[in-house]
Amino acid sequence: MAGPELLSSVQNAIRVMRQFSLDEPELGITELNERLGISKSSIYRVLQTLCAEHIIQQNPETKKYHLGLTAFEIGCVVYNDIQVCQVALPLLQKMHLKVPVVIQLVVYDRGTVIHLLTLPEKRETRTFNRMGKRVPANATAAGKVLLAYQNEKEISRLCSIGFKSFTPNTLTEPDVLLSELETIRKNGYAFSKEEFKVGMCAMAVPVFDEMTSQIAAAISVTGPKKILSPSQINVYLSEMKRYSRLISEQLDLE
Repeated sequence: MAGPELLSSVQNAIRVMRQFSLDEPELGITELNERLGISKSSIYRVLQTLCAEHIIQQNPETKKYHLGLTAFEIGCVVYNDIQVCQVALPLLQKMHLKVPVVIQLVVYDRGTVIHLLTLPEKRETRTFNRMGKRVPANATAAGKVLLAYQNEKEISRLCSIGFKSFTPNTLTEPDVLLSELETIRKNGYAFSKEEFKVGMCAMAVPVFDEMTSQIAAAISVTGPKKILSPSQINVYLSEMKRYSRLISEQLDLE
């Protein structure tokens, strides 16, 4: 059966918007043309339409474009509708009193993970993945936890596509990654040792939705190797598992 007829103009507009990111908040027509293979004239018309709706704005100095406040408004609707964020925030704030490192709440999306919360919200934590950042699931502790509890079909799909390497320690070989995922399911937590950024380590635990028994998110703590020392690992893991259970219980009550 044929799928639904799609509007190419809407698809092009969405493809344009998805090119903007935390790492590249401003882009020009030539850059978009090279990335998307859409003619410059078509990209110009898309950008003018989005500008008219205030979803995208043009920087008068650079002549490049960036997402506008209407995009922020739409994003806030999505963010505030994600139940796990509302439940987890006050609990993770309490957890941070006992685990004074960078704490993140992460969810899975089609082979990648998106960071929903980062605590503490200070300038120096920008070294770590900021709220809204999307990274491949194979390269972080939280990503591996989330991937470990996906269904077999999804994991096989990703293995068939292949995995990107970020450091010499990134797990990219399917057999090695599958073995790691099995260990994560057995232990209930994951470690990442300089797999996304050299010098940085992390550990993560799953957060389950008790109503569905499906994984809802992951809690991770991230820091330099010297902060996540062997003497601290068990202490941090104990608190992470405790707050994971509390979040799961609250999700069940919402």
